[in-house]
Amino acid sequence: MSYLYSYYTQVFFLLFIIINHVSEIYLTRRQLEMFRKHAQTPPEEFKTFLTDSEHQKAIQYSSAKLKMGLFHLVFDGIVLFYWFPLRGAEKLYLALPFEGMHHEVLFLITFSMIQFALGLPWSIFSTFVLEEKFGFNKSTPKLFILDRVKGLILGASIGVPLLYTIFFLFSSLGDWWWLASFVLLTLFQFFLVWIYPTIIAPLFNKFHPLDGDELKQGIEALVQSAGFNAKEVFVMDASRRSSHGNAYFTGFGKNKRVVFFDTLLKQLENSEILAILAHELGHMKLKHIPKSMLTSIILSFLGFWLMGKLGNQQWFFHGHFIRSMSPGVLLLLFTQALPLYTFWFTPIGTWISRKREFEADAYAAKETNPQNLIQGLLKLYQQNASPVVTDKIYSGFYHSHPPALERIRKLESFKS
Repeated sequence: MSYLYSYYTQVFFLLFIIINHVSEIYLTRRQLEMFRKHAQTPPEEFKTFLTDSEHQKAIQYSSAKLKMGLFHLVFDGIVLFYWFPLRGAEKLYLALPFEGMHHEVLFLITFSMIQFALGLPWSIFSTFVLEEKFGFNKSTPKLFILDRVKGLILGASIGVPLLYTIFFLFSSLGDWWWLASFVLLTLFQFFLVWIYPTIIAPLFNKFHPLDGDELKQGIEALVQSAGFNAKEVFVMDASRRSSHGNAYFTGFGKNKRVVFFDTLLKQLENSEILAILAHELGHMKLKHIPKSMLTSIILSFLGFWLMGKLGNQQWFFHGHFIRSMSPGVLLLLFTQALPLYTFWFTPIGTWISRKREFEADAYAAKETNPQNLIQGLLKLYQQNASPVVTDKIYSGFYHSHPPALERIRKLESFKS
């Protein structure tokens, strides 16, 4: 019976690898075809704001990224085949020295470093070729290397102790290791979200409060209405790396922040800055971060429960082409193989994210003039060379924000 389970799992696993990658390639080609059809002029609703040349740049830029993405998809599929059906992960596990927890940690670190090395050429090409070609890259080789080194050091300083703790729980608590590990990871997730704005993010960027005499009064009115503090609104030096503009919210408790890219602020009028600030405050006011964390906790619980059930099932390991049964291999399978099985649930997460974007827009439209938010968003599309046309099915899988036309029409409905 175990042999049959292993065989059927191998068949399903191979089918998911092939079907998922073919589906992603199909979705990407749909988006490229949509760009081809609208390559020359923007839709009528945007012609008063976007010039033909701006629209064409957005189409060319996004098409170039998608075409690179197609090659990346094929590359990732080949790598995935090597690690599992061709037993590359098993060979790596057996080739490494040490025993016990040291071996498990070394296995996961080595795997991660190989994946990092395989992904590095794509990052270099994206930053210094593609982004450079379209005038967005502001990073230097020195800064690029420094960012990666910092990321590796940070990842190791956080990940290695966490892995040792999980493997200790695995060896000490028997069948209940998964529940203790879930609690540990949940607490650690809250800790990371809490320290990210004030400790982790400043390792990579500089932040200063958003101020200015003309903005000060408007900012104070908005944040007080939302129940926050004006000191929680910051500007980030994004222009060190890119000319793309954006804004986001992060953290919770005393460490929550709304962050504007300095590149975005250079393009906006004060009224538009306040409208986008109202949108980000809307996310905070409507508790979108706690809601996202609750969803993450539920999914994490289910994942650890499933690991607890499958951790001693030989057919599960053999079904993914690894004959070595260990906690390190189990974690690897759940981080690398599980996304293949959950890919078709992606549109659900996308729909939830879009719903929250609409809610934040509605909040901003209530607190400010919706026309100011419309103008700010249009400038954001223009500055980032974001296309205002999209394939509906592709967008439903990959775009966490509503399509431009859909979003602006909704904001238009809030006008008095």
